[in-house]
Amino acid sequence: MDTIVSVIMIVLFIILMVFIFSTALLTPIIGKKNFLFVIFLGFTVGAVGGAFFISPVMDDIPDMARGVYMWSSGGQETINVEISAERDVEKFISDTEAIDGVKSVQSKGMLVKTDPIPSQWLSYVEERIPITNTNISSAKFLSSDTLQINIKEGSRPVEVINKLRDWLMLTRGLNLRYSTVYIAVNVEASKVDDIITEIEKEEVVIGKIEGPVEDKIQNLKNILPDKSNIIIFCGFLGVVVGLAGIFIDSIIDIIKKWKKKMLRR
Repeated sequence: MDTIVSVIMIVLFIILMVFIFSTALLTPIIGKKNFLFVIFLGFTVGAVGGAFFISPVMDDIPDMARGVYMWSSGGQETINVEISAERDVEKFISDTEAIDGVKSVQSKGMLVKTDPIPSQWLSYVEERIPITNTNISSAKFLSSDTLQINIKEGSRPVEVINKLRDWLMLTRGLNLRYSTVYIAVNVEASKVDDIITEIEKEEVVIGKIEGPVEDKIQNLKNILPDKSNIIIFCGFLGVVVGLAGIFIDSIIDIIKKWKKKMLRR
């Protein structure tokens, strides 16, 4: 849902409130005995309007706020990208670095899938990998066939994978089935959306976006009320609008008297 649609939804909700107010104005005609009817109508219409018009808008508030934060922020965000090691990772990195708004591109590590390894070998393989391949800072088996690797800054992921593949085959006769490289793209906050659009053309997986803007969005999500609370609030708002319509004459008289007192002072 874009901003224009959100504005339309809010306008429709306001129209519902006008309808409640107009109905309440008819109480001199329909009689004071229908006081409870106006309250019921106000709550029902308000709650329905909250469910269909305001609640969807609340879902879009974080995205709308993200656009404002990105436009006004001068900081940097980190776009986490996953790319298959079978691709030309170095070319992807160099092409991404050339995109306007990109500050730096770094390889964070990789996830490697191998043949199942006997449990008694796991600790040995974990210890030996960083020793035999100096570009690897650490290795950790998440399962018997899944290896998480952290590589040193400036290392070439494809070379790391090729050396690891050869080492696993020569020492343990293990096949390296496939691997995924994790890349951190540090970008200007105001250009995150444009850069993501460019990166997605490379058929990579866009992961979590991290940075001060995302922190603000998360804080905003934490303070936004639940949908059920929004619906109940809109229902009570409808009741208040209905009561305002019923007692509008009394309210106007009170305001006039207050103004007169203020003028006398």
